[in-house]
Amino acid sequence: MAALDLLGGGFLAAFQFWSFMTIVTGLLVGVVAGALPGISFVNAMAMALPFTYVMEPTQSMLFLGGIYVGGVFGGSISAILINVPGTPASLPATWDGYPMTKRGEAKRALTIAVTASATGGLVSALVLAFLSAPFASFALKFSQPEFFAATILGLVSVIAIAKDQPVITMVSLLLGIVVGTVGVDPLYGQARFSFGVPEMESGIRFVVVMIGLFAIGEVVDLLATNRDLRPKKSQGKAIGASFRDILNVKGAIARGTGIGCLIGMIPGAGATPGAVIAYGIEKQVSKRGKDFGTGVEEGLAAPEAAKNATTGAAMVPLLTLGIPGSAATAIMLAAMMLHGVSPGPLLFIMDPTMVYTIFAAMIIANILMIFAGIGVAQLFSTLMRTPPAILAAFIIVLSVVGAFGVRNNIFDVYVCLAFGVLGWGMKRVGFPSAPLVLGVILGPLAERYFLTSMANAQQDWTVFFTRPISGTILGLALVFILWSLSPGIKRLWIARRA
Repeated sequence: MAALDLLGGGFLAAFQFWSFMTIVTGLLVGVVAGALPGISFVNAMAMALPFTYVMEPTQSMLFLGGIYVGGVFGGSISAILINVPGTPASLPATWDGYPMTKRGEAKRALTIAVTASATGGLVSALVLAFLSAPFASFALKFSQPEFFAATILGLVSVIAIAKDQPVITMVSLLLGIVVGTVGVDPLYGQARFSFGVPEMESGIRFVVVMIGLFAIGEVVDLLATNRDLRPKKSQGKAIGASFRDILNVKGAIARGTGIGCLIGMIPGAGATPGAVIAYGIEKQVSKRGKDFGTGVEEGLAAPEAAKNATTGAAMVPLLTLGIPGSAATAIMLAAMMLHGVSPGPLLFIMDPTMVYTIFAAMIIANILMIFAGIGVAQLFSTLMRTPPAILAAFIIVLSVVGAFGVRNNIFDVYVCLAFGVLGWGMKRVGFPSAPLVLGVILGPLAERYFLTSMANAQQDWTVFFTRPISGTILGLALVFILWSLSPGIKRLWIARRA
């Protein structure tokens, strides 16, 4: 009852005019920033940090929290409409969301995506409000070996998008991991694969690779095949998904939400592993798993619910332990420290009003996200009515600006264009590009966690299996591999017997 009373007081504080407008403003900024490739909501939060100096501590958290909630979903708008993920966590939205757009079901895909995202975010906000303490005690048990195991599970999930092509999928994944190793070694400080080029010593950013493979590659393919993405006249009156469509994916939303909440509370995991793992698991349990990648609703709903479910869960270790669970919550931690607020167990005793106002704001932001997401998506939907040549020019300009804006470096633009040509070539020969991007994103994380774990354990590799949590996660990864490969192994066995 005490928690309910405090949450009620938090709602009263959050619904005050200026507090409410702060949430709305942050939400709109986040959705727009997330939808623009190369900008990302994390960059928007970093740029917004100086503006929080003049705000009250609670108001600054409401502003940054609104950007966080809106930005995680915003990346799916461009992913679904033009096959350009606005954020890494929105990459799975291209696999089934964009094929729906090509079928003329853009509004339906966006409706499913925003509903799943809002549901996942709302549940995670409720988890944040009522289950912070138990989740925090579990997250406290995670160390470098557990982070490595969770990252490996994310890499293994790539098999879920193999589509009976496990060999070339793994080749693409390993190629991405190699690209991710370019730069300076995280432990020993030695340059690798830089070939004497100074710009390559700072590494190749996954955002640049992602924009090149998906945006530039898609534009080249669009112009080469002379496809017209404009909706047909018969599809012009489509409003969105029906209530029955939402009910049909309720299981996928529930599973994605649960996975996102579990992954989100792990410090350092973030939304990307949550979305990828949710997609992989959903492909295994869905009756339409073999059709994933062709525009299946469950394949869109599960990762969308999962990535937004990480938002509230990632704030659990931040508020209860003072440990940021993602890059976005690290910026929120910086804002709290700038205002002299120390997150941790004592914060719930010293300033419970602030804590529960944040809880209430996260709930409000996820509800408002439905309207903000649909509004911004409607603006982006007008792009689909433009001629392909104009649309291609817009995407190229947006991609070049986004690639340059990552580090304000023209070298990143050249890398983006090079991966664009590579992406077009991979698309033409049927070579999957999504595993390459995931390798670039998760490969460096796995390497860093592995090296630090080995260093802390005096080079004893058994540390990954003797620790209960990491051993369990790695066991799940092994089961996942065998489960995913079992159809191919069965076919091979039958063929040999025949």
